[in-house]
Amino acid sequence: YKDVAYSIAFRLLRNRDDAEDAVQNSFIRVFKYIMKFRRDSQFSTWLYRIVYNECMRIMKENARQPFEDIGDDDTVIDYPVIDDALEKLVVHDRRRMIRETLDKLNPRESLVLTLFYLEDKTIKDIHIITQFSKSNIKVMLHRARKNLYTILERKLALETEQVS
Repeated sequence: YKDVAYSIAFRLLRNRDDAEDAVQNSFIRVFKYIMKFRRDSQFSTWLYRIVYNECMRIMKENARQPFEDIGDDDTVIDYPVIDDALEKLVVHDRRRMIRETLDKLNPRESLVLTLFYLEDKTIKDIHIITQFSKSNIKVMLHRARKNLYTILERKLALETEQVS
């Protein structure tokens, strides 16, 4: 994770020393608060959000210091764009994780979940598409959700173990 964390920090701070400090402080925060990780998203997303917040803190701190002329760099940092990019990263991570998890399910369960949640099809629509009975679709949805949860839980546990 350190390479991507550093890349994020350097892109935001545009200073190697500040970027290294941001990454180091971020990993210290992760170590300190790992028990508060809620698993709402991937560990990497949580970590990169911490890196981003640490960069914002450093930028604010540097803004309070007297301005130093660093040359002709006219770079303007657009914070809403950065926030939007991080939100897209979170959405992308979620989609990737869901796709990988769906691939591990039984093909029928995967199909039913995809149609119901990703394609917003009703039970009736799924019945028309698959010719599965409506009661069978409900049972498959129930089992598929349980299996999806189990697989995602294991996947998140492995991610957090790799950090330890």
